[in-house]
Amino acid sequence: MPQGGAKPESRSSAALASYEELGTQFDQHDPRDQYTYMSSKFRSDYTLMEHVGVDGKSVLNVGCSFPVDELYYARKVDRWVSVDLSPRSLEGAEAILNRELHPDLAKKFSLVVADACDLPFEDDTFDMSICMSTVDHIPSAEARQKAVDEMGHVVVTVPNRWCLPYAAGIWKMTREKTLHYGYAHLFSPREIRRIGLRAGLKPGFFASSIAPPDVWLPGYPVVIRWPARLTFRLLRFLGYFGRRVGYVFEKPVRPRSGPGAPGDGTHSSA
Repeated sequence: MPQGGAKPESRSSAALASYEELGTQFDQHDPRDQYTYMSSKFRSDYTLMEHVGVDGKSVLNVGCSFPVDELYYARKVDRWVSVDLSPRSLEGAEAILNRELHPDLAKKFSLVVADACDLPFEDDTFDMSICMSTVDHIPSAEARQKAVDEMGHVVVTVPNRWCLPYAAGIWKMTREKTLHYGYAHLFSPREIRRIGLRAGLKPGFFASSIAPPDVWLPGYPVVIRWPARLTFRLLRFLGYFGRRVGYVFEKPVRPRSGPGAPGDGTHSSA
């Protein structure tokens, strides 16, 4: 992990207090009941994760609220560590995991109070890091950059300022101080890509909550294939205006210094 310099604040005290309160209300606000939210996650977050592949891997989740990602991937991963600044959020997440998962699955998970800007793990501890709609809750640009600097092979998703109806709602709630998680920074796709580049990561696969369907077009007649290809191309362009957007970032391969030396670029620096 990068070292040195003063640690930037990853959340304002007001935003953290709001998030702590949210952590006590998980039983009343289950995101799995919001089909539009889940549809958006499948198109962006989980599309990116499946592109990398998670089967049998160790995963670091930077930012844990309701453990929807943990519940979804419990069968597939080997080990999963979730970190968050909010002890109440982690307590609520742990209670849900223990209640809803078989003990053999629940024991795959560890929940750790930690700052995204100062992760308490050695390099190459995890196969991959994920950060789903978390860096957008960090108030300062310096701290948002530091959080991504801390991670290696990583999936990052954020809310998109180019989705104007969604952005208008967030700005309105921010002005009225009714945003339930306290603070949200809206990114453009280019901005989150630049953050990864500044962290020394290579932007790879892009995904958005607006995306063409997964269809094997060669199985269809030509009169269907060509219009479908044009439609899918348009949908890929519209993806830059989706509510959620993100990238798979890869850690550059490090040269080996000797036989069996680590550094094949497949592990995250977290």
